[in-house]
Amino acid sequence: MSTRRLKAVSIGGGTGQPRLIAALRLMGAQIDSVVAMADDGGSTGLLREQEHVVPPGDVRKCLSALAEDPASPIARAFAHRFPYIDDHALGNLLLVALAKEAGSFVEAIDVCERLLGCIGHVHPSTLELVSLAGQTREGDIVHGQARISYGMRAFSRVWLEPADARANNRAVQAILDADVVVMGPGSLFTSIIPNVLVAGIRDALCATRATRVFVCPKIDSLGETSGMSVADHVEALAACGLEHALDAVLVHRASEPEFVYPYEKRAWERAVADAAAGETVVSTEAIAAAKGAPFGPIRTTEEDLERIRAVAGRVLVRDFTGTQSPAVHDAGRLAAALAEVVR
Repeated sequence: MSTRRLKAVSIGGGTGQPRLIAALRLMGAQIDSVVAMADDGGSTGLLREQEHVVPPGDVRKCLSALAEDPASPIARAFAHRFPYIDDHALGNLLLVALAKEAGSFVEAIDVCERLLGCIGHVHPSTLELVSLAGQTREGDIVHGQARISYGMRAFSRVWLEPADARANNRAVQAILDADVVVMGPGSLFTSIIPNVLVAGIRDALCATRATRVFVCPKIDSLGETSGMSVADHVEALAACGLEHALDAVLVHRASEPEFVYPYEKRAWERAVADAAAGETVVSTEAIAAAKGAPFGPIRTTEEDLERIRAVAGRVLVRDFTGTQSPAVHDAGRLAAALAEVVR
């Protein structure tokens, strides 16, 4: 691989995937991003409901991250929101409009890639309309990615509806052709696993000769993965059909004590709003408990690392602390760890 560019595929969604793209850019990789299609919150959720299209939000984030100059006015404009029109992001509106005018969401992405001068490509994991459902640890069934993500309840498993959604052929081919495939960082049940639940994506991950890496999140998600250790994350991913399809796992361990991340305030406010609208199953007691409940780094013990080695074989424990939020992996440190895995 020393005589050609590394072919890398990022798999995820939300805010974690753009950070991974930044790391892969530092490595000089040829990048394809496979994006989850279960998002139904905020601007994306409104457009899904009103326009009957696949969710544009996470695709838009990856397009901006892959822009020739992510700091350019056009790339920043893609993320510009209009509070007076349902807080829609310009990029979301443009993708939906182009899908209507060009005839397909894939063509809309192609147009935006040319507009932004993207150095890579973005592929939805499926082009079918899917939604996410999950089961809490108490056994309750919750429908909707946003309700799972912001409901302040811990989940044991999630699934797609319909379960037989066909994979996007471009995404499958990118995985099969890759040198390295990286899943994460990001929310386990709402950003990473929804990609793996598409059978064709899962089959490609099992069949590819690429090195398959899982980057474990740094910070516990309020609700969703509450109380899960790094080993729990890896075992949950393996249980989705990737038992023999994880070659390496990157785990964060800070060299200095970390502050608690105050992200719970946004989740709490969202849960209160949903409760008032009768759209959440979270209890009043849970809301009261979560209002001031801090959370921090995901547990990483030596026993956890041994459990991961039983599934993935290789574990790299590194400090990914950066200058931004404690939840965010430093792009340079992540690039260095991925380069070490590839070597």
